[in-house]
Amino acid sequence: MAEQHKEIHFLDSFKVDTRIIREVIDNLMIDLNRCDYVKEEIDEIILAMDEAITNAIQETLFSKKECEPESKQTHEITIRYRVTYEEFDATVIDHGKGLDIDKMLKNTPNKESADYKQQLFDYAKKSESSKLKIRLNGKEISLNGIGAGLRIILSFMDKLNIDLIDKKSVLSTNVCSSTEGSILNMQRKRRY
Repeated sequence: MAEQHKEIHFLDSFKVDTRIIREVIDNLMIDLNRCDYVKEEIDEIILAMDEAITNAIQETLFSKKECEPESKQTHEITIRYRVTYEEFDATVIDHGKGLDIDKMLKNTPNKESADYKQQLFDYAKKSESSKLKIRLNGKEISLNGIGAGLRIILSFMDKLNIDLIDKKSVLSTNVCSSTEGSILNMQRKRRY
């Protein structure tokens, strides 16, 4: 049985490369085992972290390709996690374009539209099938049509917060030309 006061911390920044996933996941597996997490819980946490890191790498690589070729800017992601006997908490920071909440919210039915009833039907169908909510800068919003990666993370975590990094105001509520990345934080209480 693990000591209930044990707390393990990890923090590092990495150049964007898919090879880092294995390194971080291997460290995380060791740390979860050190706190006596059971296999089922380890598997769930690993899947969520793998998705979060993969998304961060993809977003940052995609953003890097859009930069000017002569740019010498180094693109990195930062990963932090804390494992205790009671809970798991992790943050992944990328430098991509950010999750476009405004674009997702445009899927909301428009009362003024000629096909409003069809929009309502489609919206209800999507909402029923996903039932996903996420907090952005402290405000809970419903997300329809998000990718499978976030669905995986949400199914294994108790809380998921996404904040956008903005060159002008540090944290922002929308994706714009000055958005330079995302801060994804996930938390989970011990389940097994």
